Amino acid sequence: MSNDLSPAQAAEIADSAYALRLSTDMVDAATAAPTARESFDLMGGTRLTGSTGLGSSPISQRTGFGYVARGRNARERERLVSIRGTFKTSAYDWLSNLRMGGVTGPSGYTVHAGFWAAAQSLLPQIRQAIGSPAEVSTIHVVGHSLGGAIATLVADSLGDLGCRLQLYTFGAPRAGLEPHAQYLTRRLGADAIHRVYHDTDLVPMVPVYPYSHMPWRETAYRMKGPGKLVSIEAHLMPQYRRSVGDATWHGLPVLQEGPDSFEQAEAWLGVAAAVGGPSMMLSATALRWILRALDWILSALGHGAGLTVLGGATILDTLARLLYSGALQSLRLAAMIRNLITAIMRFMGRTVAATVSITVAFVEYVLGMLFRVVSTMARQAVDVLLR
Repeated sequence: MSNDLSPAQAAEIADSAYALRLSTDMVDAATAAPTARESFDLMGGTRLTGSTGLGSSPISQRTGFGYVARGRNARERERLVSIRGTFKTSAYDWLSNLRMGGVTGPSGYTVHAGFWAAAQSLLPQIRQAIGSPAEVSTIHVVGHSLGGAIATLVADSLGDLGCRLQLYTFGAPRAGLEPHAQYLTRRLGADAIHRVYHDTDLVPMVPVYPYSHMPWRETAYRMKGPGKLVSIEAHLMPQYRRSVGDATWHGLPVLQEGPDSFEQAEAWLGVAAAVGGPSMMLSATALRWILRALDWILSALGHGAGLTVLGGATILDTLARLLYSGALQSLRLAAMIRNLITAIMRFMGRTVAATVSITVAFVEYVLGMLFRVVSTMARQAVDVLLR
């Protein structure tokens, strides 16, 4: 719609939130967002502070997490919320990402515990800074990285204000399970959710299944990142700003996320697992397609209530049992699941014997390795940012 922020404006605003990590002066945010300050009163905005870390851990701290600004001129009845993500000199922030458990979120659906805890620490300040809902027509919620996941849950929480909500995220991880993604896509509308990510940015690939992105099964903006392997540079806001340039939302490239049907997933897994198949070790594309193929297999198996019970071992055990049961249901599913396991092992630079038996324990072992590798790579990406 006409009052959407442009990709360049949203990227500038997401980047400007980092100016307030340690600074308490909104002048720094205004200086970092010269375009935004023409439409929003950044100088008179409210700096947000939030808690990061693992609960009562002694290394938790409160830090600047972004800001809220009121619109002016043609945007007088609009509000802007900008929430930052990782910052390369702060080791505290991404500790929140290690809290991979699920809790009931603002709309009653299961969401990431760490992201929801961070959002809750910001919401009272955000609501106060927004002011009377009667004076507000639209709220723009913007975030990068961890801030994108928090922004998603903030937008979910602000739905009770009765205002139009616009969500813009860059390189954001998944914030909740699939039912939450479905619900929020319906509630906000797919056209109000602007998710931008690079194909070589690992962070949007975590947390792994059963967490899900939004807009659910609708258009997201997958941009070409640097290189073919997972890239640290691909996660940084300067790279995102270069990628969006001056394009409109309709002008941004929309690249295929992964197999968009069960049959396509089946065909790709067959190629990936074939003798002499493509090189896949640490390939961002291979990982993305593996995770999407896993999603399609589980959808075909009618996964459901079991996966709403969170906790690392429970998820792995449930996934392993579902895949094992699928292998017993039909020869077609058995072949597809075996190919999935082979593709996973190749991604990790390993091989699997053609004669290996598909058991619950073996499937859980392979999935456990994959999830640990992905989590470790995500933490290593952040470690580079923190140097």
